[in-house]
Amino acid sequence: MSSAEEELKKLRAGIDSLDTEIISLIQKRAGFAQEIGRVKKESGGPIYRPDREKDVYEKVTKLSGGPLPASVIRAIYREMMSGTIALEHPLKIGFLGPEGSFSHAAMRSKFGTSIEAIPQTSIPDVFRMVEEGKLDYGVVPVENSTEGQVSSTLDMFLETDLSVYSELYQRISFSLLGFETDLSLVKKIYGIRIGNEQCRNWISANLPGVEVVDTSSTAMAAKLVSERKDGLAIASKIAGEIYQLNVIEEGIEDYSGNTTRFLVIGKTESPRTKEDKTSIVFSIPNQTGSLFAVLKTFNDASVNLTKIESRPLKRNLWEYHFFVDFIGHKEDPKIAELLEKVKSQCTLFKLLGSYPTAGSFPT
Repeated sequence: MSSAEEELKKLRAGIDSLDTEIISLIQKRAGFAQEIGRVKKESGGPIYRPDREKDVYEKVTKLSGGPLPASVIRAIYREMMSGTIALEHPLKIGFLGPEGSFSHAAMRSKFGTSIEAIPQTSIPDVFRMVEEGKLDYGVVPVENSTEGQVSSTLDMFLETDLSVYSELYQRISFSLLGFETDLSLVKKIYGIRIGNEQCRNWISANLPGVEVVDTSSTAMAAKLVSERKDGLAIASKIAGEIYQLNVIEEGIEDYSGNTTRFLVIGKTESPRTKEDKTSIVFSIPNQTGSLFAVLKTFNDASVNLTKIESRPLKRNLWEYHFFVDFIGHKEDPKIAELLEKVKSQCTLFKLLGSYPTAGSFPT
């Protein structure tokens, strides 16, 4: 046996020994998680706790000194937490389908794979299924960095009593999927219109003259390619996994950084953490200075607004609902006082929830 082979044998033996120890520790951790689940069940507490999830991610990120990047460590712990939650109670999570959509990818990045993922045909369906108790939580898009607000999500908050339980950011990156690797032979591309437009420059440069077929979703594009085998799809990598397509090219969008913010909706409220965000919706009298007065209340309290969006009232022409996100938790004394003042200035006021911030970048 050569010296190199001898060295490899010793190194692999070290890995095997560590693997044995790691598996033992993972199972021991799962045992503690089961006990925690028992206590939560007896006390009536929620199974999924985004505040605890955030604490774990922050802790392991700080402990991670390399060589593996923190993102890999987070992914490992995401699956461990997903698995241990499933030991307590397999979560039913709804999302805007079909499988392979970016909403599906966001749901997996938040909850892992040890859950029952249940696709819905529309955003209102996600809300209704959660409200009826058929789903534990729903994952819905609320805004995109290039396309703006998702109106149907905002509208549904006015029609249900569900709360925002958590948030996440998902990078929207398009891949070219299919079976044919020689681009010169490709005659057709399938994709959702908005995705096709966001990849226009890449398509023009690499596939000039190719027929572009609009589909109802990126996942449907991947499904059609898997069935027809007559072109390529512009979709997410997760769609490629589901429909067993090769990734021909990654990151074909014209502008990187396209990101969608998603909300986790449910019937329960998220516990307070050190870094929270609160969402509200309100209407104000249709008179001069009404909106200014509300915004001044936030300014006087030195509260940072992170978003303000308007949606027209369906019954009153040229009057609006205002959706506002700001830093702080409803249980913070300063925020509690602020909310009472804002409520007194409005004709309609609804607290949508306080929840842990997801930070500024996709997870």
